[in-house]
Amino acid sequence: MNTLTRRRFLIASGTAGVAAAAAGAGLVGWHTLAQRATADPLPAGTRILVIVTLYGGNDGLNTVIPYTDPAYHDARPDFAYTADQVHQLDGQLGLNPAMSGMAGLWTAGRLAVVRGVGYPHPDHSHFRSMDIWQTASPDSPITTGWIGRWLDATGDDPVRAVNIGSVVPPLAVGAGSAAAALTLGRETMPADLPRRSPAWAQRTPPTPPRRCRSPPVTARSGRWPPPSPRCSAPR
Repeated sequence: MNTLTRRRFLIASGTAGVAAAAAGAGLVGWHTLAQRATADPLPAGTRILVIVTLYGGNDGLNTVIPYTDPAYHDARPDFAYTADQVHQLDGQLGLNPAMSGMAGLWTAGRLAVVRGVGYPHPDHSHFRSMDIWQTASPDSPITTGWIGRWLDATGDDPVRAVNIGSVVPPLAVGAGSAAAALTLGRETMPADLPRRSPAWAQRTPPTPPRRCRSPPVTARSGRWPPPSPRCSAPR
Protein backbone atom coordinates (compact mmCIF):
# COMPACT_ATOMS: atom_id res chain seq x y z
CA MET A 1 0.00 0.00 0.00
CA ASN A 2 1.26 3.47 -0.82
CA THR A 3 1.98 5.52 2.28
CA LEU A 4 1.46 9.25 2.61
CA THR A 5 4.63 10.87 3.89
CA ARG A 6 4.81 14.37 5.36
CA ARG A 7 6.46 15.59 2.17
CA ARG A 8 3.73 14.10 -0.04
CA PHE A 9 1.02 15.57 2.17
CA LEU A 10 2.52 19.05 2.02
CA ILE A 11 3.01 18.80 -1.74
CA ALA A 12 -0.61 17.65 -2.19
CA SER A 13 -1.93 20.41 0.06
CA GLY A 14 0.19 23.06 -1.63
CA THR A 15 -1.06 22.06 -5.05
CA ALA A 16 -4.71 21.76 -4.02
CA GLY A 17 -5.43 25.09 -5.67
CA VAL A 18 -3.96 23.88 -8.96
CA ALA A 19 -5.94 20.65 -8.77
CA ALA A 20 -9.10 22.59 -7.98
CA ALA A 21 -8.56 24.87 -10.97
CA ALA A 22 -8.04 21.84 -13.20
CA ALA A 23 -11.26 20.32 -11.85
CA GLY A 24 -13.27 23.41 -12.71
CA ALA A 25 -13.29 25.45 -9.51
CA GLY A 26 -14.12 29.13 -9.91
CA LEU A 27 -13.76 32.24 -7.81
CA VAL A 28 -16.93 33.84 -6.47
CA GLY A 29 -17.59 36.97 -4.44
CA TRP A 30 -20.17 37.98 -1.87
CA HIS A 31 -22.19 39.89 -4.45
CA THR A 32 -22.37 36.84 -6.71
CA LEU A 33 -23.78 34.83 -3.82
CA ALA A 34 -26.18 37.67 -2.97
CA GLN A 35 -27.48 37.71 -6.53
CA ARG A 36 -28.04 33.93 -6.46
CA ALA A 37 -29.79 34.17 -3.07
CA THR A 38 -32.18 36.74 -4.54
CA ALA A 39 -32.75 35.26 -8.00
CA ASP A 40 -32.76 31.56 -7.09
CA PRO A 41 -33.19 31.12 -3.32
CA LEU A 42 -33.10 27.71 -1.73
CA PRO A 43 -36.54 26.48 -0.65
CA ALA A 44 -37.32 26.88 3.02
CA GLY A 45 -36.20 23.81 4.93
CA THR A 46 -33.34 22.97 2.58
CA ARG A 47 -30.55 21.36 4.57
CA ILE A 48 -27.10 22.92 4.31
CA LEU A 49 -23.95 21.20 5.51
CA VAL A 50 -21.42 23.59 7.07
CA ILE A 51 -17.95 22.19 7.75
CA VAL A 52 -15.57 24.06 10.03
CA THR A 53 -12.16 22.41 9.95
CA LEU A 54 -9.83 23.13 12.87
CA TYR A 55 -6.34 22.38 11.60
CA GLY A 56 -4.65 23.40 14.85
CA GLY A 57 -4.43 21.27 17.94
CA ASN A 58 -7.70 21.09 19.88
CA ASP A 59 -7.94 19.78 23.42
CA GLY A 60 -10.85 17.40 22.99
CA LEU A 61 -11.05 16.41 26.66
CA ASN A 62 -11.57 20.04 27.66
CA THR A 63 -14.01 20.66 24.81
CA VAL A 64 -16.50 17.88 25.56
CA ILE A 65 -15.60 17.24 29.17
CA PRO A 66 -16.16 13.94 31.05
CA TYR A 67 -16.56 15.87 34.28
CA THR A 68 -17.74 12.85 36.34
CA ASP A 69 -14.87 10.57 35.30
CA PRO A 70 -12.31 10.20 38.12
CA ALA A 71 -9.61 9.32 35.57
CA TYR A 72 -10.09 12.73 33.93
CA HIS A 73 -9.58 14.56 37.22
CA ASP A 74 -6.65 12.33 38.24
CA ALA A 75 -4.86 12.90 34.93
CA ARG A 76 -5.49 16.66 34.95
CA PRO A 77 -5.47 17.90 38.52
CA ASP A 78 -4.66 21.47 37.42
CA PHE A 79 -6.74 21.65 34.23
CA ALA A 80 -9.90 19.67 35.00
CA TYR A 81 -13.32 21.32 35.11
CA THR A 82 -15.93 20.45 37.70
CA ALA A 83 -19.66 19.87 37.31
CA ASP A 84 -20.54 23.41 38.35
CA GLN A 85 -18.18 24.94 35.77
CA VAL A 86 -19.24 23.14 32.58
CA HIS A 87 -22.36 23.46 30.43
CA GLN A 88 -23.83 20.07 31.34
CA LEU A 89 -25.11 17.97 28.45
CA ASP A 90 -26.13 15.00 30.54
CA GLY A 91 -25.05 13.33 33.74
CA GLN A 92 -21.54 12.64 32.47
CA LEU A 93 -20.48 15.11 29.79
CA GLY A 94 -20.38 18.90 29.56
CA LEU A 95 -19.11 21.62 27.26
CA ASN A 96 -16.24 23.94 28.08
CA PRO A 97 -17.36 27.06 30.02
CA ALA A 98 -16.43 29.26 27.05
CA MET A 99 -18.80 27.37 24.70
CA SER A 100 -22.02 29.06 25.77
CA GLY A 101 -23.14 29.51 22.17
CA MET A 102 -22.82 25.79 21.48
CA ALA A 103 -24.60 25.05 24.76
CA GLY A 104 -27.50 27.17 23.59
CA LEU A 105 -27.69 25.18 20.35
CA TRP A 106 -27.69 21.96 22.38
CA THR A 107 -30.57 23.19 24.52
CA ALA A 108 -32.49 24.12 21.37
CA GLY A 109 -31.98 20.62 19.95
CA ARG A 110 -29.74 21.90 17.17
CA LEU A 111 -26.41 20.38 18.19
CA ALA A 112 -25.18 16.79 18.26
CA VAL A 113 -21.86 15.59 19.64
CA VAL A 114 -20.12 12.60 18.03
CA ARG A 115 -17.27 11.26 20.14
CA GLY A 116 -14.51 8.78 19.45
CA VAL A 117 -14.39 9.24 15.68
CA GLY A 118 -11.57 7.35 13.99
CA TYR A 119 -10.76 4.88 11.25
CA PRO A 120 -9.96 1.14 11.23
CA HIS A 121 -6.41 0.07 12.10
CA PRO A 122 -4.97 3.54 12.76
CA ASP A 123 -1.25 3.94 12.15
CA HIS A 124 -1.07 7.03 14.41
CA SER A 125 0.27 9.24 11.60
CA HIS A 126 -1.11 12.77 11.76
CA PHE A 127 -0.60 13.25 8.03
CA ARG A 128 -2.15 9.93 7.01
CA SER A 129 -5.10 10.72 9.28
CA MET A 130 -5.52 14.11 7.61
CA ASP A 131 -5.41 12.42 4.20
CA ILE A 132 -8.14 10.00 5.27
CA TRP A 133 -10.30 12.85 6.57
CA GLN A 134 -9.91 14.71 3.27
CA THR A 135 -10.51 11.72 0.97
CA ALA A 136 -12.56 9.26 3.09
CA SER A 137 -10.31 6.50 1.78
CA PRO A 138 -8.74 4.63 4.74
CA ASP A 139 -7.30 1.78 2.66
CA SER A 140 -5.11 3.70 0.21
CA PRO A 141 -4.40 7.31 -0.81
CA ILE A 142 -6.53 8.66 -3.66
CA THR A 143 -6.60 11.96 -5.53
CA THR A 144 -10.21 13.07 -4.95
CA GLY A 145 -11.96 14.35 -1.85
CA TRP A 146 -15.29 13.09 -0.55
CA ILE A 147 -17.09 16.36 -1.22
CA GLY A 148 -15.40 16.55 -4.60
CA ARG A 149 -16.79 13.15 -5.57
CA TRP A 150 -20.25 14.28 -4.48
CA LEU A 151 -19.86 17.33 -6.72
CA ASP A 152 -18.85 15.07 -9.62
CA ALA A 153 -22.08 13.12 -9.19
CA THR A 154 -24.63 15.91 -8.64
CA GLY A 155 -24.58 18.32 -11.56
CA ASP A 156 -22.85 21.51 -12.59
CA ASP A 157 -24.20 24.30 -10.36
CA PRO A 158 -21.04 26.33 -9.60
CA VAL A 159 -22.14 27.24 -6.07
CA ARG A 160 -23.34 23.86 -4.81
CA ALA A 161 -20.30 23.97 -2.55
CA VAL A 162 -18.45 27.13 -1.55
CA ASN A 163 -15.10 27.21 0.23
CA ILE A 164 -14.39 30.25 2.40
CA GLY A 165 -10.95 31.27 1.16
CA SER A 166 -9.10 31.22 -2.13
CA VAL A 167 -7.37 27.85 -1.59
CA VAL A 168 -9.78 24.94 -2.02
CA PRO A 169 -8.89 22.01 0.31
CA PRO A 170 -8.37 18.52 -1.15
CA LEU A 171 -11.66 17.27 0.33
CA ALA A 172 -13.59 19.62 -2.00
CA VAL A 173 -11.77 18.62 -5.22
CA GLY A 174 -13.20 15.90 -7.44
CA ALA A 175 -12.15 14.37 -10.73
CA GLY A 176 -14.05 16.94 -12.77
CA SER A 177 -15.59 19.34 -10.25
CA ALA A 178 -14.52 21.39 -7.26
CA ALA A 179 -16.03 23.77 -4.75
CA ALA A 180 -16.13 27.43 -5.67
CA ALA A 181 -13.65 29.61 -3.80
CA LEU A 182 -15.01 32.65 -2.02
CA THR A 183 -12.21 35.17 -1.94
CA LEU A 184 -11.86 37.24 1.20
CA GLY A 185 -10.61 40.78 1.62
CA ARG A 186 -11.72 42.15 -1.73
CA GLU A 187 -15.30 42.89 -0.73
CA THR A 188 -17.50 42.60 2.32
CA MET A 189 -20.63 40.53 2.80
CA PRO A 190 -23.81 42.53 2.07
CA ALA A 191 -25.48 43.26 5.42
CA ASP A 192 -28.84 41.88 4.26
CA LEU A 193 -27.51 38.70 2.64
CA PRO A 194 -28.78 36.28 5.34
CA ARG A 195 -32.24 37.88 5.22
CA ARG A 196 -32.58 37.09 1.52
CA SER A 197 -33.07 33.41 2.33
CA PRO A 198 -36.59 32.12 3.10
CA ALA A 199 -35.04 30.13 5.93
CA TRP A 200 -34.16 33.36 7.74
CA ALA A 201 -37.73 33.86 8.95
CA GLN A 202 -37.80 30.29 10.32
CA ARG A 203 -34.51 30.50 12.18
CA THR A 204 -34.25 29.92 15.92
CA PRO A 205 -32.71 33.01 17.57
CA PRO A 206 -29.45 32.05 19.27
CA THR A 207 -29.28 31.84 23.03
CA PRO A 208 -27.40 34.86 24.42
CA PRO A 209 -23.97 33.80 25.67
CA ARG A 210 -23.10 33.81 29.33
CA ARG A 211 -20.82 36.59 30.43
CA CYS A 212 -17.44 35.27 31.55
CA ARG A 213 -14.76 37.12 33.45
CA SER A 214 -11.33 35.68 34.13
CA PRO A 215 -10.05 36.42 37.67
CA PRO A 216 -6.80 38.40 37.66
CA VAL A 217 -3.60 36.43 38.03
CA THR A 218 -0.67 38.05 39.82
CA ALA A 219 2.77 36.88 40.81
CA ARG A 220 1.66 37.13 44.42
CA SER A 221 -1.29 34.80 43.93
CA GLY A 222 1.03 31.94 42.98
CA ARG A 223 -1.75 30.25 40.99
CA TRP A 224 -0.93 28.58 37.71
CA PRO A 225 -2.71 27.74 35.54
CA PRO A 226 -5.03 30.74 35.93
CA PRO A 227 -8.33 30.20 37.75
CA SER A 228 -11.32 29.18 35.67
CA PRO A 229 -13.45 32.04 34.35
CA ARG A 230 -16.50 33.09 36.35
CA CYS A 231 -19.63 33.06 34.21
CA SER A 232 -23.06 34.54 34.78
CA ALA A 233 -26.33 33.98 32.95
CA PRO A 234 -27.42 36.62 30.38
CA ARG A 235 -29.80 39.31 31.58
